[in-house]
Amino acid sequence: MKVPYLMADPKVAEPEHPEEDWKIWTVINPATWMMPWFIVLMVQMWMIHWYALDLPGYGWKDSVRVAEPVAVTAPAPAAKTASVIQ
Repeated sequence: MKVPYLMADPKVAEPEHPEEDWKIWTVINPATWMMPWFIVLMVQMWMIHWYALDLPGYGWKDSVRVAEPVAVTAPAPAAKTASVIQ
């Protein structure tokens, strides 16, 4: 099966997938790049989860609010009306 392949230069040979997929490993050495790639993925996952847990209704902020007691304050004192002296 030929995979559609768009290239700007028509002189470049189109790859025959999947028969030529192994050639990527001649460019990328997994022994060198696997751990940096995993570190990048872990940082990205950490950032996405940190953002998602900061959304209202989803994360640790709401669970903390549930555990806190409701703040009760005393009512404000009644305002005194000024009397006019004549």
